[in-house]
Amino acid sequence: MPPGSTQTDKPGSFRWTDRRPHALILTIALIAPTPLHAGETASPTPEPYRLRAVVETLASPEYAGRSGAGAEKAADYLVDRFRALKLEPAFDDGEYSQRIPGQEPGTRIGRNVAARLIGSDPKLREQYVLVAAHFDHLGVRGGRLYPGADDNASAVAMMLEVARCLKTSPTPPKRSVLFIGFDLEEAGLFGSRYFVAHPPVPLDRIALFVTADMIGRSLAGLCGDHVFVLGTEHAPAIRPWIESAAKGRPLTVDLLGADILVLNRSDYGPFRSRGIPFLFFTTGENPCYHTPRDVPETLDHDKMLQISRMIERVVRSAVDAPEAPRWRDNPDHPLAEAVALRAVLRILHDHRDELQIGTAQEFVIRSTLRLLDGVVERGAITPEERARAIQGARVVLFTVL
Repeated sequence: MPPGSTQTDKPGSFRWTDRRPHALILTIALIAPTPLHAGETASPTPEPYRLRAVVETLASPEYAGRSGAGAEKAADYLVDRFRALKLEPAFDDGEYSQRIPGQEPGTRIGRNVAARLIGSDPKLREQYVLVAAHFDHLGVRGGRLYPGADDNASAVAMMLEVARCLKTSPTPPKRSVLFIGFDLEEAGLFGSRYFVAHPPVPLDRIALFVTADMIGRSLAGLCGDHVFVLGTEHAPAIRPWIESAAKGRPLTVDLLGADILVLNRSDYGPFRSRGIPFLFFTTGENPCYHTPRDVPETLDHDKMLQISRMIERVVRSAVDAPEAPRWRDNPDHPLAEAVALRAVLRILHDHRDELQIGTAQEFVIRSTLRLLDGVVERGAITPEERARAIQGARVVLFTVL
């Protein structure tokens, strides 16, 4: 458990990682395994065997690392799954696929796949919650397969399970939902950029965009129960949904600003640039990232399950909330972000020999930790202090990992 966190003796209980009023990092107490999260018995919830089956399918050699012909096969797989769930095609021409054109006329370089679930509320159904994951990966390079189990079959499995849960729920969602598989994320977010430029619904009707990228391992292979959530800095009203969805789960949920990852790092980027409220879930880069070792056998399947169930609960809150979250141009960065950065840097520093952290990098870690210790002790952070902390964290993340 990260320094500064607390745990109660009552199963399923939690407390903030930092007890100060604005701390919004959730440290979830380890509890005895239960089949469902509280409140999930009344409606479907993501199932472990279904998640595993999707990951094992998309990461199999048959899908060729989901590049080229493999990406085409993955897109067809998503279309088949959406049809099996009896979800409507998302695009006006009655298609599940959105062709992404190449530079030469009449050519295409990929395709997005999306399905629609119409909301039940006559007033709210005109608003949309988007649940997305990119399905492409690196393919076969130098004769070696890059399976992409975590990147990003894990989040595709989550997206499909959220779709199944909402479609089969006895209580249909009030808002409409789009479920999207993006192509060409590894090629500079080309799929999501094209989608935002040619959306099947008006952008001003998107209440929330939710995506995930790599939810089956841990940062550096060391931050065991941590999952990072970006985006609430522009829509603080979402935070209670995350708190409720995470309660009782063996997860440490760290709320961070997207600028820590150099802004538009994944498919949330094009939506963020348009001022659309978003959430991005990730467990971070790990030793298997972008290597042939990213195989299903080495995933933390229970962690993937818990994150998937948490996301499904957040989405359920979003589709049924009386008011949609509002975008804030001036981001709100709670003290909890500093607590999260401090916890992660302490973990990395404790494993400096294993990570082969050099003298210069260790100096950056130590100085940044001193800064964050002072901030947490004082209970407030200035913009200048945050900028220094972010700079130190970036140096560490991009040189150590």
